[in-house]
Amino acid sequence: MRHCFRLKKLATPPQSATNHRFHSYGWSRALNYVAKCYLNEQGEPDTNERDSVLTDIILQYEAAHWADKYNVNAPKKIDFIRAYALEFVDRPGSPMFAVERFIAGKDTYGCGFLKHNTNSGFVDQEVRRQTPQVFSAHSFYASQGNRLVADIQGVGDLYTDPQVLSVDYRFGDGDLGPRGMALFFKNFRHCDLSDKMGIPIFPLSRNERKHQAKYEDDESTLSEGSPLLEALISKFRMLDDNRQMRKSILVRPIDLNCTDSNDTEKRNNFSDVSKTIRRSIVASKKKMAGSIVKRTKSDVDEVTTCLQIALTDAVFDNTTFHRYACGGLKPRHRRNSEDDDSNLRDKLSKRKSAALMKVVSAPMEITDETKSNLGKVHYHLAYLHGQYRFPEIVCPDRIDDDESPSHDIFSVVFHLSHAASLANSQA
Repeated sequence: MRHCFRLKKLATPPQSATNHRFHSYGWSRALNYVAKCYLNEQGEPDTNERDSVLTDIILQYEAAHWADKYNVNAPKKIDFIRAYALEFVDRPGSPMFAVERFIAGKDTYGCGFLKHNTNSGFVDQEVRRQTPQVFSAHSFYASQGNRLVADIQGVGDLYTDPQVLSVDYRFGDGDLGPRGMALFFKNFRHCDLSDKMGIPIFPLSRNERKHQAKYEDDESTLSEGSPLLEALISKFRMLDDNRQMRKSILVRPIDLNCTDSNDTEKRNNFSDVSKTIRRSIVASKKKMAGSIVKRTKSDVDEVTTCLQIALTDAVFDNTTFHRYACGGLKPRHRRNSEDDDSNLRDKLSKRKSAALMKVVSAPMEITDETKSNLGKVHYHLAYLHGQYRFPEIVCPDRIDDDESPSHDIFSVVFHLSHAASLANSQA
């Protein structure tokens, strides 16, 4: 656990000034800082967490590096605040603190300090700013799939305390690797800004897209006794029943492969993943063979399409970047609403999108390394579906059915097929 301390940086008083007068004058004008340290079980600064403090500082500069690459073509510039290491050499154990400037105030939207996403898949659905989410996706493709900057938080476009996800788990305990990347892309929604930045569309299954489309309905005001409210309550009951199972899924694969050797190489694959997915597919087929869930023509067509995708190599063409053959952006269609506020928001959004589209970046380059890492992300997303990580999207039309399948078999097949098309050996 970390603890934060508020501190000020005072200048050295001149020899001609009295300490009392200079201190009272400088204290009100001194710069505000925040010092962060790790605490032990006794609630004191832990002197054994020096490496963790240095890792937190490295994360700030790593995120700032990808922010500079994002700012090259971004309509709104972003930045990460600088962090420093402060060591108290005169204290027992020489504890070390991570120090950075204190961020105060509000942004242009009237909001203070906000957390826009996390390293475990959370994406803010209240303020719903596009810039932080698009930056996270941009960092993935700019690094050829080796990095993804998550846990974006701060005031306005000045961010702090990020978490970088990597394919080799090199950034501390919060680095969930490809699994964290899969959790992010499962909730990431493409928008006009991501199209403008040349970010390819991350394919999602039919049920995943339906779940994303429900966000607009869930944000409306619900009255007591309404069918939608009862459905939401049932969905939350299902989430509570699966909480312990979801906690076990969040264990990092690297934790399962811990050895006593001092080898610094990190491995992100573990042997029983393929067997687990196979067992989940077989179990789901047995459930679906009965009268509970009947296969429809659309379900059969979806599985057939997925299997055809698995037999061919992935192609990143104009459709992947939501563009015409000439390179121009395709407009995104929005649902019509009778609400005046919704119509006003749509008009403002269209004006903002038109302003963003004045300068369109070229599609981001998709290398073989990017394809390999994308295959890992799809494979881990299929594994998470097979391990009941997303019960909220299982059989959306049968939320109250206790005998419904425990996970979405179509999403498992969908992401396994895409992982296979990206030459993922495990898929």
